Amino acid sequence: MNVCSLIVHAHPEQSGAVVRRLEEFPGVEVHGGGETGKLIVTVEDTDEDSVADTMMAFNAVEGVISSILIYHYGGDDLDQEVIRESN
Repeated sequence: MNVCSLIVHAHPEQSGAVVRRLEEFPGVEVHGGGETGKLIVTVEDTDEDSVADTMMAFNAVEGVISSILIYHYGGDDLDQEVIRESN
């Protein structure tokens, strides 16, 4: 499992629409920053896409200026923790 956090820069006047579009991606959560256009975003792997594919897709979203990777964690221990919690 991979988990990443990013800052996604959006045009401030379009940030509300950008937030809605980003949250349509599986595994994506927007945690704030919509007022300034500097969105705090987390991305997790899903069955459909890797975090890398999802992050690359952000650049095609209308209103996005750029995205910057802030943190990445990848490891099997997260997968094992999810399995333990589901049992």
